[in-house]
Amino acid sequence: MTWTDIVTWIGTGITIISMIVTMLQAREAKSAAAHAEQMRGEISDRNAHSQLSSLSGVLSAAIRAMDKYGPGTGSTARRGCSPRSDAAHVRALTGEMKRLRKLLSERFGSEADDLINRINDLLVQFAEASSTADRDKFGCDIYNELVEFNGNIGNELDGNIFG
Repeated sequence: MTWTDIVTWIGTGITIISMIVTMLQAREAKSAAAHAEQMRGEISDRNAHSQLSSLSGVLSAAIRAMDKYGPGTGSTARRGCSPRSDAAHVRALTGEMKRLRKLLSERFGSEADDLINRINDLLVQFAEASSTADRDKFGCDIYNELVEFNGNIGNELDGNIFG
């Protein structure tokens, strides 16, 4: 055997060892990429959960503001209240919903946009009501929409927590 044969065999051995190391590193990189993707998904879910929790707080404030117009309440429940202030809480909610429109669309589909539009239409009618009875009716409708949406948000948050 000549020195060139020895160098060839050594080069071939180094090449085989390099190939094995490369394959091990590629497998490790693939595993790390899958783990990173899983972590990214978890972070995204936690962020969405946090934003929905924040929205739930604004929604609760809007429900409390419109509670006096809810079913079974009388005019005495609305004594001393300010319809403008009540409407402001609901407008704050719809503003937050618009800000989170992409997330809400992912979680609830087109129903979120429909809900925002329905609530805004009801708010216009609530503000332009010609009589107290009309305002009470539109307030009750807004209240019902908010309570239903609150249940949907609650189900979504519970699903994130309890699986």
